[in-house]
Amino acid sequence: MHTPRRDQSGVSLSGLLFWAVLLGFSALIGMKLFPLFNEKYQVDQALKTAAAQATSTTSKADLVKGILRQFEVSDIDRWDDADFYRLLKVTKAPNSNKRVMSLEYELRGPFLGDLDIVLKYKRFEPLPASELE
Repeated sequence: MHTPRRDQSGVSLSGLLFWAVLLGFSALIGMKLFPLFNEKYQVDQALKTAAAQATSTTSKADLVKGILRQFEVSDIDRWDDADFYRLLKVTKAPNSNKRVMSLEYELRGPFLGDLDIVLKYKRFEPLPASELE
């Protein structure tokens, strides 16, 4: 017996394959991007915590030690002490006596073959004013 087309419902094989490929590609992109964004979030949290715990007499070396301690807990091993000390900048804020801690670098992660994903990171955190200045 022949069933009229208007009574049929469902997904065709080509439609199913299309959505499966699209869903698979989206999952691949998500799996490649998640570690980079997770690391960015962990670095953000470490900088916020270090800035919140800083006092007016906290030196750059103390900030670096505190941040690297947070990185150990978060399992971030991208930098050694000397590299991170060079990346972290502590400067005086313009038109103020407050200090600013800044960090700027690039995160690179493999994507497909020779293609890489690049995430440019730049963050500023205010610090208490230094009594030495």
